[in-house]
Amino acid sequence: MGRFEPTGPVAARDEGHSVLALSWDVLLGALGPSDGSAGAASNMPSALSVVRHAALYLKFPEEIEEAFGVLEQHAIRHGQLYPAALAGLPFLFDSVRRGSPVAERVTDLIAEYASAQATLELPLRERLHRVIVSHSHQICSWLGTYDRAACALAMRAHEIRTDLVVAIGEAEHVSPVVLLGLVELGAAPGRTVDIAYELLESGDETARMCAAAFLARYAARSPDLDMRLDAALPPSAPAALRAFAGKLWTPTIHRPAVAPRMVDAEVVFAGDKLVLVRAGERTVTLPWADSGVQRGDRLTVAITTHGQPKLAVVTDPAGSVRVIDF
Repeated sequence: MGRFEPTGPVAARDEGHSVLALSWDVLLGALGPSDGSAGAASNMPSALSVVRHAALYLKFPEEIEEAFGVLEQHAIRHGQLYPAALAGLPFLFDSVRRGSPVAERVTDLIAEYASAQATLELPLRERLHRVIVSHSHQICSWLGTYDRAACALAMRAHEIRTDLVVAIGEAEHVSPVVLLGLVELGAAPGRTVDIAYELLESGDETARMCAAAFLARYAARSPDLDMRLDAALPPSAPAALRAFAGKLWTPTIHRPAVAPRMVDAEVVFAGDKLVLVRAGERTVTLPWADSGVQRGDRLTVAITTHGQPKLAVVTDPAGSVRVIDF
């Protein structure tokens, strides 16, 4: 970093919010002092200046990446938050307020800092909480633009949660990530249930998963709805929604208990540890060691919506029935 440092009119707009006014040499981060004396990777004032004036650095994307490297690896590392992060928060909020071209990444960073607040000593933790809450109005204004960060921050501060839930309730439409966040926020305000049904019907795969997670918590349940929710929440859903939340929180996924479908199947391969059966047009792998079946044998298999076997029922020529639970 350092190819360009704003001066003149650009610097003048920073009046009252001078990054250089702080004693960064005593504000510690993962690499030590945050004034750059431990190397460029610890230079918080330079990193914050680049992020604040990101529009002027768009021709130098490597400078922006280096700046975020400081903010993402020095101010916080391996889930441990450092005092340097707390000092940088007001400048990050200011960058978003200015309409920065990297605002989404900044809002996610703010939310990441907040998610790690418990790793700070109590006085610093309380101060960080006060800083976050003091920006409640700004955070709620992110609704519809930076939804993921807004929801994540509301999960960390009940003062923000109250205001954000009200704003969501007044919105005509909300994004899938807001529905996912509401599962943790414990509310289904306004049109959110109707919106979730709409997304469950016509959204893309991720939107359907978010809608299903939301409806599993808040909708009036029925066998038909449970079937639809089960179909929308494949086994990969928890990991996919964790990534969709930007790893700012771990979504709660309650998959409905739906009875698997019983189908007739024919054994096409029997090995030491698994058996392959053909059930209609589908080939299903059964984790079945020492099965005692052989190619050509017929059996009944219970299969979930997502093609996972739950059990097999085998009837031998003598009429004895075995039930194998997977």
